[in-house]
Amino acid sequence: MRETTSRSSLTPPGFTTIEYTLSRPATIPPIFLYVVDTCMDEDDLKALRESLVVSLSLLPPHALVGLITYGTMASVHELGYAECPKAFVFRGTKEYSPKQIQDMLGLAPAPRAPPAPGQPGPPPNFGPARFMMPVEQCEYQLTTILESLARDPWPVANDRRAQRCTGVAVSVAVGLLETTFPNTGARIMLFAGGPPTEGPGMVVSTELREPIRSHHDIDRDNVKHFKRASKVRRRRCWSI
Repeated sequence: MRETTSRSSLTPPGFTTIEYTLSRPATIPPIFLYVVDTCMDEDDLKALRESLVVSLSLLPPHALVGLITYGTMASVHELGYAECPKAFVFRGTKEYSPKQIQDMLGLAPAPRAPPAPGQPGPPPNFGPARFMMPVEQCEYQLTTILESLARDPWPVANDRRAQRCTGVAVSVAVGLLETTFPNTGARIMLFAGGPPTEGPGMVVSTELREPIRSHHDIDRDNVKHFKRASKVRRRRCWSI
């Protein structure tokens, strides 16, 4: 394991890294949650699909992965259901609390009676394992989903921007990780092809006549969505 550190009395002169061996193995494997924008141009989306499929082969086999796609709405893909693609859809214009995300994804802890003697227990893909699975167990299913990703079907007029609910997608990602792996390090990887234009965290409307804010606009406090978007971002950062 390699960690980049600042030079200190423990670091030999001329070196910027320290290599060390952990005294005990990590109890939780690395966690990666892909959040993918489907409002991209077809060529960009195709290149992204290919890159994401390749990235799966570069992850440790025991690493946990999940997938959320978004456009007008956000979809959490259930990787533990191999019979056919299955996803939970969230409205892009609504702000969800962690409790709502937990309930909608079926992650709320519910009292379950222990199985009777001779009766099987819950399946291995029950609960959180439906959405976050080891790469070695879901690589085929996840690759199939990524290869079949299509552009967001919601029509976009010539004088409009695509409806991207980036804020909802990231909020759902944070809520999913908060519930399934509390107080645990994880990485949310966001692949966005444009600014958030819908729902919490939006920075510009879908109308092309409204220009995207600049640094000068922020300095002059001449930004329509800045304060509300900043509040949403702060809540997410503190949650992470």
